[in-house]
Amino acid sequence: MTSPVAYILVALAGISAMLSVIFFMAWFTLGKKPYAMSWALAFLAATLQWTCNIFSESFPNFEAYWLTGNAFALILITLGLRGHCQRTNCQNLPDNLWPYTGAVYAVIVWATIIQPHIGVRTAMVPLAASLTLFLTALMIYRHREETRPAEYAATILFAVVAVSQTIAGVMAFMQGANGDPAYFGLYMHFNFLTLPAAYTGMAMFVVFMLASDLSEEMKAIAVRDQLTGLLNRRGFNEQSAKTYALARRRNLPVAVILTDIDRFKQINDKHGHEAGDLALKHFARLMQVSRRQEDVLARVGGEEFALILPGTSLDDALKVADVLRGRVEIAPLDYKGESIQMTASFGIATLSVSDTCMTEVIVRADSALYRSKRSGRNRVELESSQVLKAVNGTLKAATA
Repeated sequence: MTSPVAYILVALAGISAMLSVIFFMAWFTLGKKPYAMSWALAFLAATLQWTCNIFSESFPNFEAYWLTGNAFALILITLGLRGHCQRTNCQNLPDNLWPYTGAVYAVIVWATIIQPHIGVRTAMVPLAASLTLFLTALMIYRHREETRPAEYAATILFAVVAVSQTIAGVMAFMQGANGDPAYFGLYMHFNFLTLPAAYTGMAMFVVFMLASDLSEEMKAIAVRDQLTGLLNRRGFNEQSAKTYALARRRNLPVAVILTDIDRFKQINDKHGHEAGDLALKHFARLMQVSRRQEDVLARVGGEEFALILPGTSLDDALKVADVLRGRVEIAPLDYKGESIQMTASFGIATLSVSDTCMTEVIVRADSALYRSKRSGRNRVELESSQVLKAVNGTLKAATA
């Protein structure tokens, strides 16, 4: 082994060891995600593979060195693919990939010991890596409807490296059974020209995707209410602005329903804050029944919730609110064997041509909610400009 090659192998072993530690720490500190552990073990296998190459002369014979190094290489490939399957929740590949890995390894054993064939035994790992990288690129790209920048970059890099590994595998196979020195030299030069940079680059992009995942999780936490799992006020404001923009662009109606649990303070005072928290979660679940995907539901205050209904007229919003009101009334909270009766008040407003933002609609819905509370609770009220409009066209107040 020449000195430059030895330096490259030592560098790759060191990089792999550091990456293994990084992914283990990511697994330990970021919620013990299974894919982080798979990648930690994959880079541990890579560390052992490069170490085998460094100390190849320490093995009792070439066959022992070759089979050991290839075993670690296939473990790296399999665990890397498994990690991406776990991250993307891939359903198109088998849960257990090891039988396929065993089949590839069996071919290597056959071409190394039983019927020696230099081209086959050298080509198997790069060709297996090529297939794995193509599958990985496809999984990353198809993981979500809106691919993130880190995923776009990783997809491109994995696909490029897959092509390079295919070329390396073909060069290796062209050596033939006895090994053609010209093709061997071409394979070695191509491999050492492309593999170190590609290997390090792929590892860094996997780290980049982990960082992107963490960033998105932090954003999701920032806009979610931790008790109910619904959007909080910040998330509600963001989604309401998007709904307003879409409604103006497509000239669609939008209805806003604000609701408040009646006499919520009495639940807290009589049964304790644990019961109050359970009441909020119970109420949130009731609000989500039959909710459409495009509807925006949020907890915007202590016991106050908001529901935006895109493409919904005033009459339809009135029906929705009354269904929700009745559902709350007939579904008491079961707390430690005791049934706690709950009711809620509702206020409705719709987007008008003069509104410049969704906040103006929400303010009118809040006024309607206040009127519902003041008029006796467990009611549905409309904004004042439409308070006399009824579903059948007659002029009367809309109440429960």
